[in-house]
Amino acid sequence: MRNIHCLLFTIILIVLSTINLNAQQRKTLTKTELTVLYNKLYKSSEIDSIVWKDQKQICACGQLESEMYKKAEDRINFFRIASGLKEVKLNPKFNKDAQNAALLVKVNNQLTHYPNTEMKCYSKSAANGCLKSCLGLSDFKYYHETSFITGFIEDIGEENYFVGHRKWLLYTKLAEFGYGATDKSEAILTVDGVSYDAIDVPEFIAYPWNGYVPVNLIFPKWSFSIPDNKIVDFSQTTISMFDSKGKELKTEKLKEYKNFLDHTIVWTAKDLFSDDDITYGINNLEENGFIDKKIKVVIRNVKIDGSFKQYEYFVEPIKI
Repeated sequence: MRNIHCLLFTIILIVLSTINLNAQQRKTLTKTELTVLYNKLYKSSEIDSIVWKDQKQICACGQLESEMYKKAEDRINFFRIASGLKEVKLNPKFNKDAQNAALLVKVNNQLTHYPNTEMKCYSKSAANGCLKSCLGLSDFKYYHETSFITGFIEDIGEENYFVGHRKWLLYTKLAEFGYGATDKSEAILTVDGVSYDAIDVPEFIAYPWNGYVPVNLIFPKWSFSIPDNKIVDFSQTTISMFDSKGKELKTEKLKEYKNFLDHTIVWTAKDLFSDDDITYGINNLEENGFIDKKIKVVIRNVKIDGSFKQYEYFVEPIKI
């Protein structure tokens, strides 16, 4: 567990083209579009181990195989495109600091954004990488479903109550990133990849996103964000969820962490996940009969630039 991503061929090409052109999606992806996107970017980026090479000394960070960088880019972009966000690009200039950070986390078995000079494998590069990266400790062999990128979206643990890693990967201003990993750790360098150029962004960013969502990617913590170019007040905001029969589902709103990336509220879906599910990252949605059934989310009293707004969207778990 993490501590704290032929006719048939012609049809697929057409759907992928539509998705790429509509990366800033203003409509819900159809189930077919989402399935194609999932297979193209998420399923194809699965791994069950990470091997890094060129380690001639204990503290030599080495490097990953080129395929790993492509898989990291694809997996992050799956989550971003599905959420209506622009794709991001891997910047190789950031990889060394991310790799050194991942190595420091592994050898010290400690997650820290502020390593001290007495730590094993400390270097200025590692310190910079730790400061500017999302960091994770993982077991890629036994928890491969969430260890690679996806664990940062899940953001398990009470200390991640504000889903800071998810917010970074789904940040409206993120344009580039760096990636580093060992067999037990990951680092996604994001801070240097922020772009302040004027960009077209969605009205809101939800996770799980509005529409069809693979059931294995629905986690206990749900979030709703407004881009940080707005003045937002969630103090009077209420969150309601309803199952496919209209029954209201219990939610628990978590403490807001203000002035950090896009404005975000987070809650746990208490009637979808038991306390044990939340603690241990268990997903029983399929067994509990939620597949192919819409869950409605209503966000009321969001104050944006002085005016109150209400948002309503649905999440439908599907099995791919």
